[in-house]
Amino acid sequence: MSSTETYVLVHGSWAGGWIWSRLTPLLEAAGHQVHAPTLPGLGERAGDPRGAGIGLSAHVDDLLDHLRRENLERVTLVGHSYGGMVITGAAGRAPERVAGLVYLDAFVPEPGQSCFDLMPWLAGVFTELAGDGEHAQPLDPAGLGVDDPDDAAWLRAHSTPMPLRTHQEPLPGPGRPGNMPALFVRCLRFEAFAETAGTFRALGLPVAELDSHHFAQLSSPAELADLLLARSEAPA
Repeated sequence: MSSTETYVLVHGSWAGGWIWSRLTPLLEAAGHQVHAPTLPGLGERAGDPRGAGIGLSAHVDDLLDHLRRENLERVTLVGHSYGGMVITGAAGRAPERVAGLVYLDAFVPEPGQSCFDLMPWLAGVFTELAGDGEHAQPLDPAGLGVDDPDDAAWLRAHSTPMPLRTHQEPLPGPGRPGNMPALFVRCLRFEAFAETAGTFRALGLPVAELDSHHFAQLSSPAELADLLLARSEAPA
């Protein structure tokens, strides 16, 4: 077995560290260290006084603070959906702390790109969801392909509004280091990130596929864990 690795799991829109609760024990059982922080303004941190002022840069800063505070180095950052923006920003600014990146059905920005730049149609969706003009209310899980009623109810019960600024703000600083190992995991029952997976392939970067809706960490935690563990055990 490979030596112990450290995974830092970064959630997407409306979620929190809680979204990884089915994956974390599987990685830990394999002997690895796992961190699943919640980003400011979401989950148990929804009361952050910055409120709607929280943007992508604040989330990148917070992830970097977590790595420094916990003295984490050579970590594998796993970003789901919007979390891809956050892990890209962190890796660009502190590459010495990051061994590799895993994009789970996630945004993969270049410097200066926002979520809305990468998916212009998403801006209209978020505007409709933002009754106060500042926070997008959680999208119904059915719109993300979640077909299990218990999973959908669990997501509705835990999700919190997302500051619009997180999706409007461009990636601050440099993007993904070109020499840093990266894997894209595409969820086949959700089409939004199919083009992103194609871009990865065109760059000669690895793409794995899961027969899952957008939340593979809920529907396919064992299969996702196997992918991550196989990656960690692959020859450097």
